[in-house]
Amino acid sequence: MPGKDSPIQSNITTFAWNGDYSQIAIANSTNEVIIYDTSDIQNPQNWVQLHTLQEHDGFVSGIDWCGSTNTIVTCGHDRNAYVWEYDEKDNSWSMDLVILRIAFAATSITWSPDGKKFGVTSGAKCVSVCSWSPKHNFWASSIIKKGFKSTVLCLAWCVNNKFIVTGSTDFKTRIHSAYMPEIDSDEDDGFGAIWPKQHTFGALLASFDLARSWINSVAWSPSGMRIAFVGQAANVHFVQIGAETTTQSINTKFLPFADISFLDDDNVVCVGYDMNPAIYHNNGSDPADPEFAFAANVDPEEKKEKKSKKSSTRAARSMFKDMSSRGTKKKSSSQAYLTRHQNCITKVHAMEPTAFCTSGLDGRFLFWDLNEVPDLASVVSSMSS
Repeated sequence: MPGKDSPIQSNITTFAWNGDYSQIAIANSTNEVIIYDTSDIQNPQNWVQLHTLQEHDGFVSGIDWCGSTNTIVTCGHDRNAYVWEYDEKDNSWSMDLVILRIAFAATSITWSPDGKKFGVTSGAKCVSVCSWSPKHNFWASSIIKKGFKSTVLCLAWCVNNKFIVTGSTDFKTRIHSAYMPEIDSDEDDGFGAIWPKQHTFGALLASFDLARSWINSVAWSPSGMRIAFVGQAANVHFVQIGAETTTQSINTKFLPFADISFLDDDNVVCVGYDMNPAIYHNNGSDPADPEFAFAANVDPEEKKEKKSKKSSTRAARSMFKDMSSRGTKKKSSSQAYLTRHQNCITKVHAMEPTAFCTSGLDGRFLFWDLNEVPDLASVVSSMSS
C-alpha cells in the first residue's frame, strides 16, 4: 500500500485547482493534462482520474483554472493555448481556439483574478493578453512587447486585474499595464499617482534589475501593493509599491528557488531545488517599508550537511552530480533524502494563510501546515492577530 507521501505521477511540472478544491489538473512533462477528483483531498494516492486533455502537440508548460467560471487554460511548447469548458451533460471537456500570435514556445499561463482575460508568456519576447471576442467567436490576443529582450518565463496579476508583473531570462522583472477599457474598470485604485500611464495597454510601468539571473517566479500580494520574485541566483526580492517604491534583496544559503507565493501580505513561501519550503516574514512595523527576513524551513526533516574533507571543487562537483540524478535512480532507504520531497519542488499554491500545497519532479503532491512547525509559532501568531 503506498505511503502518504508516495508519488502519484512520474513527475509533476505544474498544477491548478478548481474553485472549491474538489478537482485538480496536473501536467507531467507530456502533452497531456490529467484531471483528478480530489474528494479525499489529504490523500493524493486516493485521487480518482476523471479526464485527460490531449489537444497539445508538445510539452504542456502552463495550466490555470478559473474558479468563478470553471474554465481551464493551458499552454505548451507547441506555441498553442486552449480554453477548456466543461459540459456537464456529456461529462466532457471541449476546447476553444486561442489566437496567440507567437512563433516560439509558450512558457506559462495565468487567469486574471476576475477570469475575463489571461496572460501567456513565451519565448517570443512578449506577453499575449487574451480576451474573448464575441464578434469572431474566439479568444483574441493583444501583444505586450515593450522592454522584453529575451524569453518571458513567468507572470502574475494584480488583484485589480489591470497590471501584470513578469520575469524574464534577461534578468529583468517588469510591471506592465494590461488594462482593457472594454473589460476593466477605469477606477484609479490608488495607482494613478504612482503610474500615470496605468490605463494605457502595454505601457511599461516599472522595471527592476535586482536578481542578476533568470527570474524563475513572480508573485503579487493580496493587497496589490507588494510584489516578490525569485531568481536562479538563489535570492529573493521584494518590492513595495508606493509614491516612493522601495526594494529589498535577500541572498540565501539555499539552492535556487523555482516558485514563490504570498500566504498573506507579510509572509511568502519559496520552493525549489533544496526540496524544502522556506518562509520569509515581514518583521517591519511600517507598512510602507517592509523588512522581510528568512523565518524557517517548513520541512522538519531537513537534511543536515555533513562535514567533508573534499576540496571545495570536488565537493561542488559531487553536489551537482547528485542533484542531476535526483528522481532518475532508485535509492535505498539509507540513501533517501530526509526531506518529504525527493526532487526539485516545481510549484507552490497558497490555500490559506497558514497552509499550502506543493508538487515536485519526484511526482509527489504534498500538503503543509505552518501550525505544525515549532520554529514558525511567532509567525503563525502574527497571522491570526
